[in-house]
Amino acid sequence: MRKKNEIDLLRFYGGDIREKTEEGIMIVSGDVMADELWGDAEAYRTLNALLFDGYENEKERIYKEGHRLNPAFIERIEETLKIYRDVFSLMCRKNRVEEPVRVKRVDRKASLYAYENGYTGSFVSCTKGNYQDDFSNKNQVILLEVDILPGIPYADFQKIVTSSEYSNYDEKEILLPPFLPLEIKQVSLNKKETKMLRDMNGNAPVGKYFLKLGKFPDYRQEIRASKEELKERVQKGSMLAASELQKMNNGQWEEDYSKYVGWKQDLHAYLKLVYSDICYGEKTDGQ
Repeated sequence: MRKKNEIDLLRFYGGDIREKTEEGIMIVSGDVMADELWGDAEAYRTLNALLFDGYENEKERIYKEGHRLNPAFIERIEETLKIYRDVFSLMCRKNRVEEPVRVKRVDRKASLYAYENGYTGSFVSCTKGNYQDDFSNKNQVILLEVDILPGIPYADFQKIVTSSEYSNYDEKEILLPPFLPLEIKQVSLNKKETKMLRDMNGNAPVGKYFLKLGKFPDYRQEIRASKEELKERVQKGSMLAASELQKMNNGQWEEDYSKYVGWKQDLHAYLKLVYSDICYGEKTDGQ
């Protein structure tokens, strides 16, 4: 398999699983990777679910919306960590806004708990265009408007990839990172917005919210465990966590998932430290 660079991983997160040749030319034969992980055209579902606290997001996606999440992303945790790391690194190196940009998103009501806790619970995909009905196939949808201010890392797909190398180019997608602080305010839905979209059950949006994002924090000031310690925990617990996710896929909701939730907490803490190093520069001895 050709080694994937940061742009390849951004494309992969966005749902384009086509491969490139060793020379970097897009393979246009229609063939896609058959690999269990790299062939997952809905990888973002699992990648995002793993970033939310608890396991309510998994239950929403699996039990209420009828999706299956992919345990391969936990079993092959080193590859998954590279996806998380390289996509954020790309955000920090490119497309920091110089003037405020307002974007929109159709989200599930169940994601509100993360926003109300004051941060983005996962990667957040928005659009520079209008609300899109294609993204309303969720259980109880809400509408979001988000202001991206100067200094906030993000990825503008249309500035990073070309229309020939990204199949979802026309979505005008903006991707925000997880763990960003935010302020949330509920605003009124207008009459047009109550009619323009329907959720998976045919119901109108249940609310609209405005998000103002803050600067990415230096989480090294609050997380006491080291990156090395946290990564070791994530690696050691990955096979158990993968089996727990498979139980959820199988509908075993009466199980005790506290170890799975604890594993995710270690994953989040590790990524926060990695992201802080990327954003602010790695600390050396004596700093």
